[in-house]
Amino acid sequence: MTTDFDERFVSIMERCRQRLPVSKDDRRYLLSFPENSPEGIETVHTAESLARSLTDGTGEIGVQIGVIVGPCYADCGFCNFAYSTTDVEDFTMGDEELTRYLRSVTSDGLVSTVSLMTIHNFDIDDYLHIVETARSVLPEDVGICSNTGDLEAHEARELAKAGVTTAYHALRLGESIDNRLEPIGRDDTVRNLIDAGIKVAAGVEPIGPEHSVDEICSSFEHSMDIGCWCCSASARVPVEGTRLFDAGSISDMRLRQIRSALMLSSTDRRDTELGFYGGFYGGMNRFYGEYSNSPKDREELSEKGMNHTVRWALESLKKEGYGKVRRVDGTTVPLPL
Repeated sequence: MTTDFDERFVSIMERCRQRLPVSKDDRRYLLSFPENSPEGIETVHTAESLARSLTDGTGEIGVQIGVIVGPCYADCGFCNFAYSTTDVEDFTMGDEELTRYLRSVTSDGLVSTVSLMTIHNFDIDDYLHIVETARSVLPEDVGICSNTGDLEAHEARELAKAGVTTAYHALRLGESIDNRLEPIGRDDTVRNLIDAGIKVAAGVEPIGPEHSVDEICSSFEHSMDIGCWCCSASARVPVEGTRLFDAGSISDMRLRQIRSALMLSSTDRRDTELGFYGGFYGGMNRFYGEYSNSPKDREELSEKGMNHTVRWALESLKKEGYGKVRRVDGTTVPLPL
């Protein structure tokens, strides 16, 4: 590392590399620099190099499938499904279509997790049937992740019984301001999922240019403090027609800097998976393809709109410097590109 960096920055980077605790103030300090500053670039370089080293250059991929969508009463200002702006009609994926998706995305044995996504207002019985169908179709070692609206305790227990092992749920930036949800409901759902034996991945999202360093770090720290298994970071994607379409976005480099600072300042947590800090939907050593309907894409089939397919996930891992991918059976193989 160049000696042009001040002593505090050099000390923080060294502690991160040694997986020693980093203070909340130091976490904020890392994000106080512009993304294109020497410090911002060094933070990204250090995090990405460390992630590749700790994972032995091995990546993992997953897939998210939108299974229950339509006008959503949460009415998030950034979402394609917000009921005040959407033209999406109510849709619940049937067994035949779900089976076709699941068999297609897992055919090569490279997808380790399938996330089944709904809008906030969804029918729990319909979703339980979808989960049960997925469990009967998927290979035994492919995990099922839920990404739903808020849940009561008994609903979380039913999901666990049906085969859900992980969940994505977050107290998002702008909760109750950019939508009609209350933060307490989000937190209660996280606790209900954890109590049901389901590991919860959270996310600092959706990050826009208006969000401060303190808001970003406080969101991350809150998720980890209430027991989330990991917490990623995702940028707000401008979706045409939504209320926040013209609100701006952060740069890819700023998102990388945020992910890197959060990951580096948390490497002392040995009980979490390092790669997941990079991003549930993409980053570091883990990428998720998105199929069917997506809240970030106006196309009915997001695999044709955003084109975030299994192939895209593999190509993204290669661009990030990974040479291997973990198969669902636990073995690793060279990236098949």
